[in-house]
Amino acid sequence: MSAKTAVIIGAGLGGLLCGRILSRKGWEVTVLEADTKPGGVLAGFEWEGVNCERGFHSVGGLVPGDPLEKLFRPLGLMDLPWYKADPDEGFPFLRLNSCTEYEIEHVIGPYQKSAWRLKGGGNTLVEELCKGLDIRCNKKAQVIDNKTVTCKDGNTFNADIIISDLHPLTTAEMVRDHLRPSYIHRLARLENGPDIFTVHCLLEDAPWQSGAIFLDEKFMLHFGEPETGILEIMRFGEGNPVEMIDRAAQRLGRLKVKKYRSMLSPGYGIKKHSNADFVAPVTPLPWLFLTGQNLGLHGILGTTISALNTCKSIELSSPEGR
Repeated sequence: MSAKTAVIIGAGLGGLLCGRILSRKGWEVTVLEADTKPGGVLAGFEWEGVNCERGFHSVGGLVPGDPLEKLFRPLGLMDLPWYKADPDEGFPFLRLNSCTEYEIEHVIGPYQKSAWRLKGGGNTLVEELCKGLDIRCNKKAQVIDNKTVTCKDGNTFNADIIISDLHPLTTAEMVRDHLRPSYIHRLARLENGPDIFTVHCLLEDAPWQSGAIFLDEKFMLHFGEPETGILEIMRFGEGNPVEMIDRAAQRLGRLKVKKYRSMLSPGYGIKKHSNADFVAPVTPLPWLFLTGQNLGLHGILGTTISALNTCKSIELSSPEGR
């Protein structure tokens, strides 16, 4: 009997977790990634000879019995070089402009138990999740039709099921002719959170702290690993790098910034004011499934739960999953 096959669009955390879960159950998994390397915002990048993060900083709740630990251990992710950080400052004080009250309760809560960082940052997690998967980079999916994904370069990939780690509305537009207008309209009405503007500063003398520092509901400071000398200054929405550095200096004292660079990254996806804002992993097409932080709660914990829900839905809903 031949193995069941799956094509996953997007090598972000949700896509890679689904790949890991299914491959451990004997599926043949191919992951298509539009970028030059896997990981999405989870992956770091090299700048001035040091590793910088795009979206991964710390996780909450890895003490035995905590929510994320209970999910990571069966996935073989607790053997990575996690180390305990000081409890991240300010998480209970976030307000609606950056997170909804629903997200504060369910996403921020684990940080009040414990906060953890990972040696090597997001790249360490990406490298582990890619093991055993067929990752195809520079493959930008454009059309999904009849269990087949067609990429921008003309390559096609077909499988028993397709899982999309992209925004649900982006996925729906790839298969528009096969979906009810009401389904697409419902996705279009959901509210997206703001993008995140980050200024990476290479400091000459870094006043390092292990926890995040929140200056207000939109503005956060976060240090890279001590040896990098990197300070990340982040805010929701667009920002001015010079003004952001000045504001950070007011909080930390005089900063000796040797160089800086700025970037705008995707934010936390669809906002979750209530259960009505959650998106189901199943779609009107029995062979097409969704995953990622846009479905449920965001962050490492929320995305992990979404990936598990996606794989469970495949098991329950798809003949190939049984």
